[in-house]
Amino acid sequence: MSSNERKERLLQILKKSDEPVKGSELSAELQVSRQVVVKDIALLRASGIEILATSSGYIILNPVKDEFKIKCKNHNSDEELYDELQTIIDLGGRVKDVIVEHPTYGVLKAELNVSTNRDLKKFMEKATTNEFKQLSVLSPDYHIHTIEVSNKDIFEEIKKELRDKNILFE
Repeated sequence: MSSNERKERLLQILKKSDEPVKGSELSAELQVSRQVVVKDIALLRASGIEILATSSGYIILNPVKDEFKIKCKNHNSDEELYDELQTIIDLGGRVKDVIVEHPTYGVLKAELNVSTNRDLKKFMEKATTNEFKQLSVLSPDYHIHTIEVSNKDIFEEIKKELRDKNILFE
């Protein structure tokens, strides 16, 4: 494994963990000495990644997030909208925006920034108590969300769940 591959793998391990990861665990996983792990952590820090060393191990302070686009079927009710967004945030995703492709105006985008139940509740209150239509009604079949997740595995889990609920547009 090259130095760059090792640092990438180290970063993946830290991104996937919600708790500090011990240096000894990292060295065993990467099959290198503890000294090499310390050096790689220093290089990752120098590249701008905020890694905190605690007595319990290493943890990323502001994890680097991956973004993916996902197509969802248009919903027919507020309940379907709620279920779609709730599914995404329950599995660890953040819904950054909604995008529709309008035949006349082209791509239209609105920021959502829904990542918690509180965010979802506020959004649903706005979406259901005013006279405005959802942006997704401007497109006949589907809308697109930009989803932010801590790793691709979470995104794949979100896709699977949306597919199982017949929400994913394929």
